[in-house]
Amino acid sequence: MTVLVHNQSAAWNQKLYDTIFERVIPDRAKPPTGLVAHYSAPLASGGFQVVDVWESEDAYRRFEVEVIAPAAQDLGLPPFETAVVEIHNTLVV
Repeated sequence: MTVLVHNQSAAWNQKLYDTIFERVIPDRAKPPTGLVAHYSAPLASGGFQVVDVWESEDAYRRFEVEVIAPAAQDLGLPPFETAVVEIHNTLVV
């Protein structure tokens, strides 16, 4: 099932996001297996958020455990909150 993944943290900013993005997806022409779409933006209340669409929760969790978590730990980045929900409907124009 296709899922929407929402990561956010009041402790993150664009610089931290850019740092980890370059580490975990160094070549935009070779996205992680299962990633459908990726969006990032500041939170209105401060902090930063990432919204992804993945082919499945398993695909996201694999990438999270094998790539994101080790990179975040190596870089000493603060944790973020993650919500994963099944997508009900999609419209891309």
